[in-house]
Amino acid sequence: LIENDGAARTDVTSRPILEFRARNVNANTCPFTNETVSFTLHPSSCLHLSGQSGAGKSTISNYIAGILPPQRGKNMLRNTLGIDIELCQWDDRIPERERVGMLFQQTTLLDSLTVAGNVCVALENCPTTSKDDINNGAKNLQQTRATIKRLLETVGLDYLRDGHKRPSQLSGGMARRASLALQLAQHKHVIVLDEPFAGLDFATAVGVAKELERIRRERGTALLLISHEPEIVDIVMGNAVDAKKDGNTTATGKSSSSLGSDSVVTLQRRQTDDEKPASHKLQHPSLFGKDASHRFVTKLLDYFLYSLPLILLTFLASGLAIAMLSSDILRRVDVTDTVLTVVQREVKPLIQIFTGDEDVSPMYTMMINMKVKGMLNTTIPPAKAKLYAMGMAKLFVLEIGPLITALLLSGRVGGSYAGEVATMQSTAQNKLLLTLGVSPVVWTFVPSLFASLIASPLLTMAGTALALEIGSYVAPKYGIGDAQGYRSEVWDSIFVPLRLRGVTSWSENEGWEHGGKSLLEYVYSSLDLRCTFSDAFADAVIEITTHPVFFHLIKSLTFITIIMAVSEVSARRKTELTPRGVPKVITTSVVAGSLIVIFADWAFSQLLLMRH
Repeated sequence: LIENDGAARTDVTSRPILEFRARNVNANTCPFTNETVSFTLHPSSCLHLSGQSGAGKSTISNYIAGILPPQRGKNMLRNTLGIDIELCQWDDRIPERERVGMLFQQTTLLDSLTVAGNVCVALENCPTTSKDDINNGAKNLQQTRATIKRLLETVGLDYLRDGHKRPSQLSGGMARRASLALQLAQHKHVIVLDEPFAGLDFATAVGVAKELERIRRERGTALLLISHEPEIVDIVMGNAVDAKKDGNTTATGKSSSSLGSDSVVTLQRRQTDDEKPASHKLQHPSLFGKDASHRFVTKLLDYFLYSLPLILLTFLASGLAIAMLSSDILRRVDVTDTVLTVVQREVKPLIQIFTGDEDVSPMYTMMINMKVKGMLNTTIPPAKAKLYAMGMAKLFVLEIGPLITALLLSGRVGGSYAGEVATMQSTAQNKLLLTLGVSPVVWTFVPSLFASLIASPLLTMAGTALALEIGSYVAPKYGIGDAQGYRSEVWDSIFVPLRLRGVTSWSENEGWEHGGKSLLEYVYSSLDLRCTFSDAFADAVIEITTHPVFFHLIKSLTFITIIMAVSEVSARRKTELTPRGVPKVITTSVVAGSLIVIFADWAFSQLLLMRH
């Protein structure tokens, strides 16, 4: 059933903003039984789209609001619901971004921002606001705040008292008013209202309805209203209804007294502390979080600081365990008896040949054994120390360091991000961003991705450095070298020289010294990225990629990119996600991300084997 009130229009014959027509092409799947649903919206008009729950009202409004992509959404409605959108014709004088906004059935605000911050985001993404206006507004913060104050007061909210509140601190009526302020900030020609009075008490609903009626009358905004409350709808459409204006609630029923007579109990709404006159000057509401730089800094601190203790403790435990195990194995390895047996077997015949004696003097044997033992005692301990240092460096830098960090961050960062996006998906915050002209991917994924790309390598390097440093304290306890020698060997194992002709030329010519070459010849030779052992381009790529420092960094960046991409896809895969499905999204992203990271680690190991 469609009721269209155009009485408030100054010119009924004016060109319509929107002409819409949908046809029922499959009686078995179409949610409405009408053959066609058609209507026209003019400036200042209010169209009431009514019907039973599940009749397709929200589906049609979502299509008009642009929540469903025009062509893909049209095909989906036809194939799945049997609704053929025959006409959705907008006034071609109105740019696409200025056409329609939406007040959702589920009150939707961005949880990460204050009320003032939400309005500021809508204001800065207003389609009629130019980039110069945004920049000037950013420079003139006072002007921006004045505009936000005016918008909040337009819908009956107080800037200083209510602007600093988070969405969770608002009552139902205040949240609806704040959501309406977002739409007013956008100056859209049509606002779709999907059950805007659901869950509100009568007095609050009347207040919101009167604001809507005044806005369409004074600003010329057309309303597409979906509601099951005809008394409130009459107010929006300009019909007078008697209602209390003081915000009180009246309840009638049996009293609890022994007399058992009827009585009326009036509950006066208590004045909360934040509504009482303040004796001190109130602060301006925070707008932090509206800019991408704000969200980037927040995510960077979150991903790095909260993950750092987890990373350090894990690397401390793994570094200590591997260092103790390696040191104990090396200490137990003793080749002295084996070498002496070989020497006796191989050297004794030589002595017999040179001396001509069939029996070798025990003095010779003792001297040879002493000499061999001296040589072994001189060479084996440094060899063990070097082997230990190289093993620790290669193991943590090239292999398990980036992998351990990635698996931990798959749960810590990937799960956190997937949960955040899934929550926004299930509470229609992503749909809100779309109606405000903001890409949800740009809003959440881009700052989070850049923050993770910085945090992950730093965390990997911090954990790896701690594990390697632990090795310098463990080995001497087992008699394997000393701390200073260990650190030197680790450094040499990590920072190996690149075997590139340009690097070799630079080293041979001692940096900026030309070595007798002209400047042009010197620059050309320094830019030669071919390997010293090959002219193949693939060998040069492998040489650079598998260098311990670059390999460590590339693996870390690759793993965290995989984790974030999997989390993004997992969280946005279902457009109509419910809160019940959020835990499943988190689990899916963590498990899938970890499995792909393990596979990618195997691929990196294969690449490392290709190093010359």
